[in-house]
Amino acid sequence: MIRIFTLTLLFLSTYTTSFAQENPNFQVDWSPEIYQVGKIYPGYIIETEGDTLHGFIKALNRCSPGGIGKSNQNTVEFYSNKTDKKPSKKFSAKNLLGYKIADKLYESIKYSGGLFKAPNFNLVVQDGAIRTYEWYATVENYTSVVKQQNESWNDYYARRYETKIIFARNADEPEELSSIALGFRKKMSKLVDNNQELVDKINDKEKGYGIFKIYEIVKEYNDWAEKQ
Repeated sequence: MIRIFTLTLLFLSTYTTSFAQENPNFQVDWSPEIYQVGKIYPGYIIETEGDTLHGFIKALNRCSPGGIGKSNQNTVEFYSNKTDKKPSKKFSAKNLLGYKIADKLYESIKYSGGLFKAPNFNLVVQDGAIRTYEWYATVENYTSVVKQQNESWNDYYARRYETKIIFARNADEPEELSSIALGFRKKMSKLVDNNQELVDKINDKEKGYGIFKIYEIVKEYNDWAEKQ
């Protein structure tokens, strides 16, 4: 049983990485030409009432180093003017629905990387009725991970950060990819439960609707939802 559990997680990790590499919508560019920590970028915040306020946002680390301190996942430093020396306001994920900085859109959902469900900003990598997000954490001994000569930024960051894939139809009920896989039929059926035809295909173990077709099922659901 432990062996099956381990092999499933290993397969999912490989599956997640390969899918992201093969699908442009999942390829988030963190290279310095696109995103520099400490730089002020045009963006906007979405307030809890749904109002959008345009301005400028300071680029923070994609995640808190070692889980401590400010990052894009827990703090927004908003500037009314790009030349301001200090932010006009600072927000946590409890105070906003989301925000956009440069080319990166974040939304507040109840996912914080572990079992404790608290609002945090997760990066949107695929839009739809079921949204797909990425959550980041530094790897163990991240301070010793150094960019090698001729290594691409993407390859370097893949060694420095752990990435988790999150699905959510409801911001209060996000599901991590690995969690869905470990309780596949029950959790996947719940995620698409207003599409009975899709639920039946999953529960009947129809070909093409199994544990390693999660992304495809989400896409089919989103295509269906867009037509409703």
